[in-house]
Amino acid sequence: MSGKRRALSPVIATVILSGVVLAVGGAIWSYSLGAATVTADAYVSDTMAMLYELQERFDVEHVVYDSTSKLLKVWVYNYGQVNVTVDVYVTLNSTVVESTENILIPAYNTTRIEVDFTANPLISQDQVAIKVYSRRQNIAYQTYYVP
Repeated sequence: MSGKRRALSPVIATVILSGVVLAVGGAIWSYSLGAATVTADAYVSDTMAMLYELQERFDVEHVVYDSTSKLLKVWVYNYGQVNVTVDVYVTLNSTVVESTENILIPAYNTTRIEVDFTANPLISQDQVAIKVYSRRQNIAYQTYYVP
């Protein structure tokens, strides 16, 4: 009887060892598949963000200051393929005087942005620098001279 037990021992050890190897291999495969999926998703997300950044196109079309209402009207044209969210900063004598933020401009549309100068009205011959800054870090500049 003791001979039969010895003969089963190597078979059981081999089965146990094979099970452990398969379990460890499965765990490693599962981990690497998850890591590869996360890496691939991050790559796709970064690539799409870069693509949207490249497709984003906008420009300051026109600027007018209305001295009666004390409003500086800025028309921004989005001629790109994606919607743009912008912030508009108006600078007078190297100082940011007013800003307007979170303005959504749909693709292929023009949006009028009004900047209120009631507290600090512009006067004739003032030079105003307008900076339109998008969430994707694209920038459009325009210089306006008050007539």
